[in-house]
Amino acid sequence: MSLPPQSFKRGRVVLLLFALLLAASAGAGHTWLNGEAARTRVLARVKPTLESRLGPVHIGDDFHVGWTGTVTLGPVDLPGTRPEGPPVVRISSVTVHLRRRALLSGHVEASRVVLAGVQVEAGPRGQEVRALVERVREVREKRRPALPSAEDAPRELPELALKDVRLAFENHGRVEWGPLSARVRRKGPAEASRWEATAELPGGGSAEVSLQHEQQGFSGTLRGKGIQVGPLLSLAELPWRMDGGTLEGEVRADATGATLSGAMTGLTVSSPQLAPEPVGPLSFSAEGRVQWDLEKRRVELKTLRLTVGERREARVEVRGEATWSREPRFSVQAELQPLSFEQAMAALPTALVPSTELARLEGDFQASLTLSGPIRQRRDWEVKTKLDLSELKQSGRAGPLGWLREPFDYRPLTAEGRGRELHVGPSNPTYIPLAELPRPLVRAVLRSEDAAFWTHRGFDFDSLRNILLAPADDKVRGGSTLTQQLAKNLFLSREKTYARKVKEAFLTLGLEASVPKERLLEVYFNIIEWGPGLHGIGEAARHYFGKDARELSIRESAFLATIIPNPVRYHVYCSRGALSEIWTKHVNELLAVLYEGGDLTEAEYQEALSAPLVFVGHPGAQPPADEEMPIRAISPRRD
Repeated sequence: MSLPPQSFKRGRVVLLLFALLLAASAGAGHTWLNGEAARTRVLARVKPTLESRLGPVHIGDDFHVGWTGTVTLGPVDLPGTRPEGPPVVRISSVTVHLRRRALLSGHVEASRVVLAGVQVEAGPRGQEVRALVERVREVREKRRPALPSAEDAPRELPELALKDVRLAFENHGRVEWGPLSARVRRKGPAEASRWEATAELPGGGSAEVSLQHEQQGFSGTLRGKGIQVGPLLSLAELPWRMDGGTLEGEVRADATGATLSGAMTGLTVSSPQLAPEPVGPLSFSAEGRVQWDLEKRRVELKTLRLTVGERREARVEVRGEATWSREPRFSVQAELQPLSFEQAMAALPTALVPSTELARLEGDFQASLTLSGPIRQRRDWEVKTKLDLSELKQSGRAGPLGWLREPFDYRPLTAEGRGRELHVGPSNPTYIPLAELPRPLVRAVLRSEDAAFWTHRGFDFDSLRNILLAPADDKVRGGSTLTQQLAKNLFLSREKTYARKVKEAFLTLGLEASVPKERLLEVYFNIIEWGPGLHGIGEAARHYFGKDARELSIRESAFLATIIPNPVRYHVYCSRGALSEIWTKHVNELLAVLYEGGDLTEAEYQEALSAPLVFVGHPGAQPPADEEMPIRAISPRRD
């Protein structure tokens, strides 16, 4: 049945009046909800809840209830440990989106929580963040017995969104990282839940995390794409500046283990300790598999392949395991796969490789390292190393450093650069062939500087092990072999950087592969510095004792061996005409090492102890007063 036109018009008027009444009521309600009374009631419930989980919380005066079922308040501060300092966390606004269906049924449930404008002040070395974490842990421990019942638990956890998150910390000045945006949500019931998180990182990179609860435990995946490495590494307290660099990778984990793969490209590192100029771009990649059995307290690194260079020129295979059933122990084995000099030098930036033609050295070299022992007792770790240069030695004679086998001209290193030209060969009257040097002199220098010279392949790994495993306060000195010293003197500057050490390592391998040990030792004796402007043992013997190096006594030989670490500084004893009591003791200790190592007979040892040490131009000089000077430790190491 149809209504007459007049009745229809009256109905529309009634509906319009009813709508206006609802709007007026809602407006009044909205005004009340945004008033002080509503704010007080909300904060009376919200603040105790937050403090029961986080400790002290300060909530600002901003409060707003939206038409669409949202509640916004802020700012929210979590105070730090410094009363005069900023809060460790400040959230400009917290917005809670309520579930409308739950409201209609009489329940208050959040569907989404948005934290906007989050500023984290980590403090010096992250102290403020660590203090906050400890505070939260203590609060949670106190409320642990009060577990919520199944009826009180929310049917579905709200999605958490973070917008404009910035992290600031103090590291040689204030450093900021951000902005970061992220979203976290849980799907499904607690017994079969799935957590998902996404983050948009500074510089355009992103990360995704997915965790799935299963019968055997959790499984999950972490993926990263386009992550800017430089800004990320700035969070660590590194003494180096990191620029550029992009990281991409994936980690998949389950109850039994994890697989990983990733690559980093384009990172540039700047530091005066590393190199005079920026080092880069650096490129690395890794892929591997880890298995664990938590009940048996065992983790095994099945395989890890590390590659260096954009074309993956250098490869290292790593395996290992760790157990903690009783005393925690570990073992790691790393193997450098066969590598040519051309590949090795192409894998690294030019700032880390020497400017010689080493790449022309044919053949491959390889190395391995095994490290094992109790985790907490570093001094008890066992270190095994192996360096194979056999293929290189086959081609070394005709290689780029083969010229060192013949006489050559050399300009020694000085504080100002390269000094006067020195001919290393028989035509130089101060040149002394190795076969004509006194045996006690050769043995004294080897015992003092490099006792394993005849057996190592350029690096004394036993000495390096002692340095690596020594406590931080242990004054272990040395570590450079004669070949390393020779590489530095022949080719490099005096700069004290890690880049120089890398170059030195390349050159050391080249020298060991190209030149016989006897020739290396002969060149060493005839070019190293023995005092101000003194280069070669021939000049040193004439300057200190006024004699040919072939005629040096055992005690004179021991003295010359002791001054090699710093010949310019130790030259002061020659100028005074006699050794101090401390330096006399040091020379005698070296003589004892030579005797205990079988290099001296009993008669030779006793004669050397009592023999006078007279410097040329200072007959009968009295020993100067003792002064504190660094003493190089000497031990009768293996030959």
